[in-house]
Amino acid sequence: MGTLEILFWVTGLLILHTYVLYPVSLPVLRRLFAVRPAAPGGEGPRVPKVSLVIAAYNEEKILEEKIRNSFELEYPREHFEILIGSDGSSDRTEAIAAKYSPDVKLFAFQQRSGKASVINRLVPSAQGDILVFCDANTLLLKNVLQKMLEHFENPEVGCVCGRLILHDAGQSALSIGESIYWNLESEIKKQEGHLGIVIGANGGIYAIRKDLFRPIPTDCKVMDDFFVTTNVLRAGKAVVYEPQAIGSEETSLDTYGEFHRKVRISQANFNLLPRYLPLLNPLKPLVAYGFFSHKLLRWVAPFFLLLLLGLNAALALTSRAYVGIFLLQSAFYAMAALGYLGNGRTRRYKFLLIPFYFVSMNVALLFGLFKALFAKDAGTWNRVERAARHASPGSQTLAYPQTSLQANEYPN
Repeated sequence: MGTLEILFWVTGLLILHTYVLYPVSLPVLRRLFAVRPAAPGGEGPRVPKVSLVIAAYNEEKILEEKIRNSFELEYPREHFEILIGSDGSSDRTEAIAAKYSPDVKLFAFQQRSGKASVINRLVPSAQGDILVFCDANTLLLKNVLQKMLEHFENPEVGCVCGRLILHDAGQSALSIGESIYWNLESEIKKQEGHLGIVIGANGGIYAIRKDLFRPIPTDCKVMDDFFVTTNVLRAGKAVVYEPQAIGSEETSLDTYGEFHRKVRISQANFNLLPRYLPLLNPLKPLVAYGFFSHKLLRWVAPFFLLLLLGLNAALALTSRAYVGIFLLQSAFYAMAALGYLGNGRTRRYKFLLIPFYFVSMNVALLFGLFKALFAKDAGTWNRVERAARHASPGSQTLAYPQTSLQANEYPN
């Protein structure tokens, strides 16, 4: 076997690993390594003080519903506070929040500085032992706090990631694809949670011990949820997943809103890549394995896909077997191109959906890398417009939709 063939198969194996073999390996690892369950009777108060931290920018459409939803959470009011930071909002966000004072503590920052900066300024004012971070457009089931806080009875748990479910509000193929993708991603997080190594919580709903919070960088775009939770892993504490701590958001109304969101997420991750590389520490093999397999390989997958296609084209000149593989690759990308040309009809032609979404998201990763390398953006960005909600999830019997966002932006 020549050098090109070895490189071709290694590249293909790495792509297969991040998308298929890694998820399959997690249940096996769960059997081999001790699970970190919530241990009743552990350290810390049985009813800790909780601070719900919300960064908001122009959220007048959803904020009142969000505040009322927060009041309905089943937790002792004397142990619970709500902090809302307005990031230079120009609509009625601050007026709406002010109506609920003193039950809601409003911090009105006049100059827009980005979500990370708002969180950094809210946390020192939070009195809770546990910080619960939640997006303004994420509505929660009543028992969310109870379900997450059970895990903190185990002193080894530093962060709990809730389950974020995504409504398919948009009609575009990318919105549908995001819903399907996040169903799979949530299952991976669930399996990682059994090992205490969730590689990045979803920003819509997660909680950490306040003493583990570290200021988030504000000199560039950053995924605050990923930065905060991976710092917990680096501190040697477990990050677990609670599937019954449910929040709900909606996909983008814009046909390519999810694509632009993925570009921003990609840029934010590449901006801080050098800070994340210590997660590969071999002394913490499970964390290193999870970060390498779940994140790092995915981030560089576009280059592997291009390399795989190029190597395949070269090898096709030498063997009929490689001609067949090249034709399969070409057919896959042709289907993605058809999905792009008929995006509005991809709902009907579902066989185009997976190729279109897969290729689009890898293209978004490439765009994000180029922006990280060449764009000097500040730590703010525009919101992705999302649909108005049709029903409040105040009731415990709410029928939730089907997935969520890795969002660190101001969604809605």
